[in-house]
Amino acid sequence: MKRLLTITLMLSAIGCFSPPTQTQTATKRTFTFDYAAKETTKLGSANLALALVRPYYAASFSDGSGELFKTFRNAMASDVEELIIAKGFTLKGPYQSHDEMVFDDKKRTDMLIQIEIAPQFTAFEGGWQTISSIMGSAYTTYRYMAKVSLVGKINLSGVEPLTNEKIWSKSVLIPAVENIVLESSYRYTTTKPWAEISNDPGIYNALGQALQAQYSGIMEKVSAHFNVEEITTLKNQIKELKAKKGY
Repeated sequence: MKRLLTITLMLSAIGCFSPPTQTQTATKRTFTFDYAAKETTKLGSANLALALVRPYYAASFSDGSGELFKTFRNAMASDVEELIIAKGFTLKGPYQSHDEMVFDDKKRTDMLIQIEIAPQFTAFEGGWQTISSIMGSAYTTYRYMAKVSLVGKINLSGVEPLTNEKIWSKSVLIPAVENIVLESSYRYTTTKPWAEISNDPGIYNALGQALQAQYSGIMEKVSAHFNVEEITTLKNQIKELKAKKGY
């Protein structure tokens, strides 16, 4: 009887220190990014035709293919389209690249807008933490705990479509969000690559909140750069460039 009791206690202890199963108690939030233009003018009133390449991430940013950052980019693409139209410009596109524009569109478009999103993680502290078990290394688990700041910029550029010559360039700073706490919701039996751990609800939600906090400020600055009066001053330069191609 005493032996049976000892075995029962040992099994209970092992159960207490076994690596926890990932449950559905922690979930990723759904983040929406939306911006509405403050002013709306008559469509075409600017008497300028712009085309748009879909926003893209800088080559140096490796997280652009993740779910959260895809959502952010797609929202910016839609909102930039809306604000360009709201400013009174005629809009063509969006295109995947300059090369996707057909010849007739290039002739009839004054400027092609390209938007590079270049976020950057800085002031990184922390990483994987080992949670040791008194039952031995077989029951060791890992949890991701870190702090990071999110900064960067949005690079806007415009080219004359026929010659692909740059005629307009602006840069918008991404407002810094500092000391974002990244703490995985789950404990893991092995460490994971960043592409996988960034989908853990605790990390995904923290980054989503930071991006959401930045979004309106970013779009306000982007909107300010689509100034009709300023872009109208480029008309003579656009005509000269098109003339090089015989148009």
